[in-house]
Amino acid sequence: MNRVHKKVRRHRGTLRFICTFIIIQILCIGLPAHGDAQTSHKKGTTVEKRVSDLEKEVARLQSETEIYRIDYISDPLTLCDKRIPLTREDTRERYEREFFLFLENKGLLTILVKRYLKYSDMINGEIQRMALPPDLIYLAITESYLNPRAISPASAGGIWQFIKETGKREGLSVNDHIDERYNIKKATRAGLTHLRRLHGEFGDWLIAMAAYNAGAGRLREAIENQETKDFFDLYLPEETERYILRIAAIKEIIKNRERFGIYIDEKTLYKPVNLTEISLDLDRETHINIFAKCMEAPYRTFRNFNLHLRKYRLPKGTYAINVPFEKKETFMRRIKNYPYITVVSEGR
Repeated sequence: MNRVHKKVRRHRGTLRFICTFIIIQILCIGLPAHGDAQTSHKKGTTVEKRVSDLEKEVARLQSETEIYRIDYISDPLTLCDKRIPLTREDTRERYEREFFLFLENKGLLTILVKRYLKYSDMINGEIQRMALPPDLIYLAITESYLNPRAISPASAGGIWQFIKETGKREGLSVNDHIDERYNIKKATRAGLTHLRRLHGEFGDWLIAMAAYNAGAGRLREAIENQETKDFFDLYLPEETERYILRIAAIKEIIKNRERFGIYIDEKTLYKPVNLTEISLDLDRETHINIFAKCMEAPYRTFRNFNLHLRKYRLPKGTYAINVPFEKKETFMRRIKNYPYITVVSEGR
């Protein structure tokens, strides 16, 4: 928090300096000489523009200083339709820690907003199909910063940061040849299914998200011994307590990004991910570069959408391949050239 306070003081100092500078500039302008009407008109226009630019800079710095006030945050602040009680001293302190730390890193926030817009259609589509709270997308952002190749020190992998055992329990294949924790479509369905299962057990979305982070067993133990199911009254590992408030802070900043000084030119946005899942049956060992050729795409492009394929060659069997929607017709036409490959199904 010392960094935040220093930044606020720095902005206020800059603000005072610019205000003083504007006053000095205006005082120094003075009135034009009698015979210099044409020159003064040009000078006046230049000065007016300069003053206007300085006023805009003052307004920008004022806005940046304002965002460090907690009352600048939405009221009510909610997560999965549950209110975050910022009137509670301990909750406000915990929330401010996450909120202000994120605001200190505008570069990271810019990347998160752009990745959110890149993957939101795909993730929100699955959320809507399963009739789950839309705020669950912010859990995925918190887990991995929406980096499909993310891997934690504990070897949790993919956008939803599954460890191998949990991924397998939720139906993801993890073996020497494929690791579906890195299949962004399948892992999203598995992550949402896991969260739905946790909500079914605990009956509360904040507790379900905490259990996603700490494990259901730890939450059961805490609830039983502390005799409460209110997340804000539970004493949990610090990382889990921070986790929920971090999700809430990310939601607040992304939804109100321009209020917090994050402006992104639409021309710089990443192309939204729109994939079709195609199930293929291979009658023999197959080099996966064949799939890239059928998409008429570089191998790297193909692999970016199919990170779950871990080796260059796949043994005989059935596999899910993600194909960019705009490449689907090309892929389906060209895959017919390989008699030992059969299309089993075209998924959503």
